[in-house]
Amino acid sequence: MELYICEKPSQAKDLASVLGISGRGDGCIRDNRRAVTWAYGHLLEQFMPQEYDERYKSWDMDLLPIMPTQWQYKVRPTAKKQFNAIKTLVKEASLVYIATDLDREGEAIARTVLERVGYKGEIKRVGLTALDEDTIRKALNNVRPGSETIPLFHAALARSRADWLIGMNMSRLYSKLAEKIGYKETLHIGRVITPTVALVCQRDREIAQFKPSPFYVLTANVQVQQGAFYAKWVPPEEVSDPQGRCINKAFAEQVGRQVKGKRGVIEHAETKRGKESAPLPFCITSLQKYASQKWGYTAQETLDGAQSLYETHKATTYPRTDSRYLPTSQRADIPKILQALVLSDQSISGLVAGADPERKSRAFNNEKVTAHNAIIPTLTRTDISKMSPLELNLYDAIRRHYVAQFYAPFEFDKTHIRLNVEGHIFTASGKVPVKQGWRILFANDEPAETDSNDDEEENSNLLPPVHQGEPAAIADAALDEKTTRAPPHFTEATLLDAMSNIARYVEEPKFKTILKESEGIGTGATRAGTIEGAVDKGYLIRKKKLLIASDKAHALVAILPPALKSAGLTAMWEQQLEGIVDGRIDLATFMAQMSKWVTNMVVTVRENSDKITENNPALAAAFAKAGGPVHACFTCGSNLKRIKGSKGFFWACSSTNCKETFPDNKGKPAQRQAQRDASAPTCPECSKPMRERSGLKPGAKRKTKFWGCSGWPDCKTMLTPTEAKKRM
Repeated sequence: MELYICEKPSQAKDLASVLGISGRGDGCIRDNRRAVTWAYGHLLEQFMPQEYDERYKSWDMDLLPIMPTQWQYKVRPTAKKQFNAIKTLVKEASLVYIATDLDREGEAIARTVLERVGYKGEIKRVGLTALDEDTIRKALNNVRPGSETIPLFHAALARSRADWLIGMNMSRLYSKLAEKIGYKETLHIGRVITPTVALVCQRDREIAQFKPSPFYVLTANVQVQQGAFYAKWVPPEEVSDPQGRCINKAFAEQVGRQVKGKRGVIEHAETKRGKESAPLPFCITSLQKYASQKWGYTAQETLDGAQSLYETHKATTYPRTDSRYLPTSQRADIPKILQALVLSDQSISGLVAGADPERKSRAFNNEKVTAHNAIIPTLTRTDISKMSPLELNLYDAIRRHYVAQFYAPFEFDKTHIRLNVEGHIFTASGKVPVKQGWRILFANDEPAETDSNDDEEENSNLLPPVHQGEPAAIADAALDEKTTRAPPHFTEATLLDAMSNIARYVEEPKFKTILKESEGIGTGATRAGTIEGAVDKGYLIRKKKLLIASDKAHALVAILPPALKSAGLTAMWEQQLEGIVDGRIDLATFMAQMSKWVTNMVVTVRENSDKITENNPALAAAFAKAGGPVHACFTCGSNLKRIKGSKGFFWACSSTNCKETFPDNKGKPAQRQAQRDASAPTCPECSKPMRERSGLKPGAKRKTKFWGCSGWPDCKTMLTPTEAKKRM
């Protein structure tokens, strides 16, 4: 029997439909000679430390580092039924097709199961990039040998094992270290999440420590033969800051007086025709940035929406991609995709009609395509009426950025002017649109980033025709006092940008040059989850569109050494994982290096733990602030801990003898109604629990507290707080 293993049930359903298989089986769709089965993401999960050895139930620092000699996995409790179904199917199979997502994790989902059940037969790879019928047929006609994608599996193992070593060892190590200072909460440390949190902490410190300073901008109203324009004074270096801004007010005022009413000459005037290519199609990170800036969506919301467009609507290609390019072979699909867009939505027919399928686009470049290509519309007709507003917004952005590839460039005239007045230099720049080209698709909007680096003022400054040597008169000159601004807080969009362009934020010289060509920290598929994890663990706080570091985050960063919060080192590890995919590095070498690094870190911290924690008032103050308000258990009085569960946050008692839990109410613990009733006074009339309420007495302006019977409206007994207290 031939067995196809998909990543999700929806993927399996689409593949089975194209294969012509419709019979239902146990955890599969099958006929007499073929079966299509599915996982639910990873069916296996790694052992926890205590499952390797019961000693590790203790978080004793002396037991570290924890280094599994034989990595072990267990079936997730919620996946046992499906795992057993796959296990039975594999025993029947003579050939297995892996049809999960074509990336590291997709490869691992299938191969970890195959290894677990001991499959030794032939493996082939189906490279699905979209779930519409045409794309699936193409993938089935271009099946690859399984040996070609084994490096993806090894990279996934390296990633998960490295994350385990760092997470399990460093979280225990630094949680115990913080405990010596008096902080009793768990510090969650991760290979990617910790450097991400450190980036936000660093930005917030820069803002807090920023001291604004004034600078001065002198603007002249310049009259020339064919009109007028505004030009800015270029201050000499001796009165400027490193950014070229004038910081000497008296000097600027003097220049203003000297040039006002005087005549000068145009020393340089140049107008060049410029062209701007359409923005490339999206990768997941660029789509997340765009959606955050335009609609305020979180990275996770955008990822979920893009995943739904791919899986549910079959409207777009695989979303978890880092590439913004397309293979040249897909040029043949252009007319079909454009036709599908019109069939899906007649309102876009005019824009599609303006596209030229024969036009060459820089997006089609085999050398820049990674395991997946850019996110684009599929060849299938889709029903946009079934899309949510979020999905429709994302779909519209994706299709417009695809159609833009087949429009002419945006053309403009760009002018630079330099004039000399009384020995002082003034400059002006302007850009005048000539042909809208692809920008017609974004007439009421801005596309994702383009090739243009011009600022907004330059784009809007219309300049009259001038010639070199032409006289110019300064009709007026105005001096504006401005103030330097602190760098802005991170938003979802700018943090994603920082994670993917990490070289800009790395100060270590040994990393900075190397990382200019890197993909940053994390991957397009994981960055959204990293940010959500940092929020859930209490390290980052969302304030509207801003992401702010919490006191807990600042305390974490204060206690960690540079290596653990280094974005540069994390990005270097990510490059090594890509090296495993490329075959330049093997799994054993990577894990040996990682194990050695973790061991050295643990030994160094353990040997210097007293030195780190004692007589360190700054560290003590950071953790004292991070502790925040202490909430006592309503049952035993011990401290409560706020925990993220599958259905949201809740509070749990820290006492092992109590183990009581309470619901979360806007970041604070709340008793359940039954718990409140148990400790409440009883009604003197019907013996039911009384409940605390507030209301207005006749003629009163403020609400007052009272206790009312829970049997209302049958019993309307009310007690004052004093009367209720006597009955408690």
